[in-house]
Amino acid sequence: MAHNDSQVEVPSSSHRMRTLPAINAMQGFHACVSRTVSTGSRTVSTGIARLDELLAPQSLPDRHLHGGLVRGKVTEVYGPSGAGKTAFGIQVAASALREGQSVVWIDAGAPLLYQRLVDVLSGSDAVAPPDAMQERFHRFATPTLAHLLALFLHSPASFPRPNTSLIIIDSLSTLIDDAYPKSVEPWGVRKKSDDAKWAAKRKIAVIDELISALARVASMHDIALLIACQTITRMRDGARALLVPAISSAAWEKSISTRLVFFRDWAPAQSKCIDVEEHRLRKTRFVGVVKRDGVTLPDESGVGDVVPFAIENVSQSTTRRAYIIVDA
Repeated sequence: MAHNDSQVEVPSSSHRMRTLPAINAMQGFHACVSRTVSTGSRTVSTGIARLDELLAPQSLPDRHLHGGLVRGKVTEVYGPSGAGKTAFGIQVAASALREGQSVVWIDAGAPLLYQRLVDVLSGSDAVAPPDAMQERFHRFATPTLAHLLALFLHSPASFPRPNTSLIIIDSLSTLIDDAYPKSVEPWGVRKKSDDAKWAAKRKIAVIDELISALARVASMHDIALLIACQTITRMRDGARALLVPAISSAAWEKSISTRLVFFRDWAPAQSKCIDVEEHRLRKTRFVGVVKRDGVTLPDESGVGDVVPFAIENVSQSTTRRAYIIVDA
């Protein structure tokens, strides 16, 4: 297996934000500008044509920019299990690798089945992708939140690798829930204990510090940073329940440039769904653009502009399946 696996070590020092000399910061900025000018790409394609169009940044005069995940920014995807978040991440990773870029995948929840990426790169399981492409895929295991904090707050000199255009963290909310489990108060007790109050404040402080570090790495290295999270349900007065991200704080919201929600079993209004035949709705998945370029899109349903897609098996084998995302 040609890809690179790494285990993150937790330093003995406390998790303090590492400072960066001004000269290094300027060098990083000029390197980002140089990469952008030379490649002409400020985005990483999602593999879903209509979604790329919706995410296209404002073009500069006399210059067309393709749509997708914007480099230098943080994108959050959330939704229930089985909605297609990991498959989406694999598809975006394949897009970056095909463009000659390097990709970092961080296992924060269930480990990635690497063969799924190989199948997407191949288009089928008949021919393996070039070793050079697999060697540009770097995978890190962060079994705890402390490991992830160490990777971004005390990054080794080799992280991220040169020519990296994409970092994927799947699934961050799992690590946070494991580190700060919800306290269960005795039945009938509404007032939180002092320990529960401290844990809640500490959780927000850690989330704020982490998202600040993630946004800094994305900006300084001109990387599209994709975070996959679970979802929770929130009731709204006079309206149906909404799917909302499992992670939230004021600093988190400020640092998220783009937010996408993934879901299934949806009966859209006629004006919201884009060319989906009724008989295909049952097997179709959906992605909604909830936030774009730092602006939350107003929408009563809470799902924004919706794009349908499907996950199809392209394998010719009877013993193994290879799934790719296609436009519905």
